[in-house]
Amino acid sequence: MTLKTIFLGTPALAVPFLEVLAEKTNVLEVITNPDQPAGRGYEVREPPVKQAAARLGLPVRQPATLKDPAALAPFQALQPDLAVVVAYGKLLPKPILETAKQGFLNVHFSLLPAYRGAAPIQWALINGERETGVTLFWLDEGMDTGPIFLQKKRAVEDQDAESLRRNLVASGVAALQEAISLIEAGQIRRQPQTGEPSRAPLLKKEDGHIDWQQPAGRILNLIRGTTPWPGAYGQLHQHEKSTTLKIIRAEVVAESAEGAAGSIVRVDSGAGFIVKCGQNSLRITQVQPEGKKAMPAWDFWQGARLKPGDQLR
Repeated sequence: MTLKTIFLGTPALAVPFLEVLAEKTNVLEVITNPDQPAGRGYEVREPPVKQAAARLGLPVRQPATLKDPAALAPFQALQPDLAVVVAYGKLLPKPILETAKQGFLNVHFSLLPAYRGAAPIQWALINGERETGVTLFWLDEGMDTGPIFLQKKRAVEDQDAESLRRNLVASGVAALQEAISLIEAGQIRRQPQTGEPSRAPLLKKEDGHIDWQQPAGRILNLIRGTTPWPGAYGQLHQHEKSTTLKIIRAEVVAESAEGAAGSIVRVDSGAGFIVKCGQNSLRITQVQPEGKKAMPAWDFWQGARLKPGDQLR
């Protein structure tokens, strides 16, 4: 018997999960956030999940809130076997969570209970984790606290947040396919979370500010974890002027240098420039000057007329 499901999600990363659900189950409804103004012209845009639902011929609902008691009735009317939630962006009240026969299955991009919260991919990178993964768990009233259905581990490797997200989405899609097969076979698991929980709050712009007193490896983790947003940045001081400079790509150079942390030590012709850190140094290879597009660090060096001794703070 084909499962009757509903899907709740909003951004582009949720779309592959909706596509799998539409292929494997009978999707009764897709729930996403309301259209929002975006871009410089504040043009109202549909969420990517809404666009995908239209392409798949699925009905869409966009409630502004689920806290209103009136929001419960549409869920009760549908009587789904299962609900799947991927980056929906709203907490679901307990009465709504009770409307699906099997429950609400959430896809989270960490190995829970590690990195509960809105930015698990970014914080795993910032903290230098070498392994992360995807957890499918049953929603309860807490923040990412419900019992686990299944987990898939994945090595982090040398990735930034964008590339790691793509890999984890692929792992999550495979996990959802496995979960659907298990649910259809009646093999449902509800394993309590064990271990020490950690938090992954939504990133703020100031989280990207680089402390050059930190070891080069830790700064590199910050660069990887905050790319593409908010970006790791420092204030470049030269010629009695200061400008914000985002560091997009860098690599650790196992050497010490004289001078203050954050000072530009030298240039590597055609490659970039070296910045002293609290331990070792960083070779900066790609940057984004304030108000401009990303560019090779060597090109920036030439255009900005940098010199050894200029300071990043």
